[in-house]
Amino acid sequence: MIESLDKRFIRKGKYQKKINKKVSQCLTCERKCKISEGQIGHCGTRINYEGKIYTIVYGCIPAKSCNPIEKKPLYEFHPGTTAFTVGTYGCNFDCFWCQNWHLSHPNPSPLEKVKSSNDYLSPENLIKKAIEYNCEGTSISFNEPTLLFEYSLEVFDLAKKNGLYNTYVSNGYMTKKVLKDLIDHGLDAINIDIKGDSKMVRKYCGADVEKVWRNAKLFIDNDVHVEITTLLIEDLNTDVEIITNIATRVKEELGPSIPLHLTRAFPRYKSKKYGFTEPTPLKYLHRALFIAKKQGLESIYLGNI
Repeated sequence: MIESLDKRFIRKGKYQKKINKKVSQCLTCERKCKISEGQIGHCGTRINYEGKIYTIVYGCIPAKSCNPIEKKPLYEFHPGTTAFTVGTYGCNFDCFWCQNWHLSHPNPSPLEKVKSSNDYLSPENLIKKAIEYNCEGTSISFNEPTLLFEYSLEVFDLAKKNGLYNTYVSNGYMTKKVLKDLIDHGLDAINIDIKGDSKMVRKYCGADVEKVWRNAKLFIDNDVHVEITTLLIEDLNTDVEIITNIATRVKEELGPSIPLHLTRAFPRYKSKKYGFTEPTPLKYLHRALFIAKKQGLESIYLGNI
């Protein structure tokens, strides 16, 4: 399976653990997939080859563009600047409303996409392009950037040498060791998606939202600029209790000045199957804004309106 791929896309995963002769565990994100020989992890980008975990998307960059930093959204981090933004295939979450599903959940699979891909972009060439296009920083986004972890470290190191900042737009589900490495190699800012309460995130994303809250706090404690986004979907996470809980936790656990982006969702990917067929009514965004203000947050922004 791995033999058919462009060797430039393959790197040994930095964090992994051998379980037995045929099974190894990926320790990149909090799913901590136990992957059997020849099989692929949940995200579609980590494979067990001869007992070791490899990423198959190192430098596979099908998506790239120069974006205003506000588009991340990062409204209070170097406003007015531009970030050279890249992304790959795959995701470790299962959100049926995914806005970038053609990258996160492509059909055919990430493996099949990579097999036919000519989209290799070395860290060195990424930085060259960022400078060529007069970008002030880098951003790894579009799909879940943690899947480009090993690649990120090299990009970040080069960016710092060239006076560029580094950002992530993430679901925040990386392990603590990965989080520490990102900080140590120069992550400056991150937008983290808090998708809802624990029940909603477990049911629709297959994840433990407490790990996301933990990581948001760890980034802040290590002087990384953090902004939070909640994509509002009617009848899923627009409930007063859910919004109140998110706003309260942002204030009490992260700080009242941490920006909160309340963003309107549009039906995408498998939304129709789940009865989500119309954009979230604006009344839910305005109500959420009122609730967040009432809880004492100082920086609240409405998006996609």
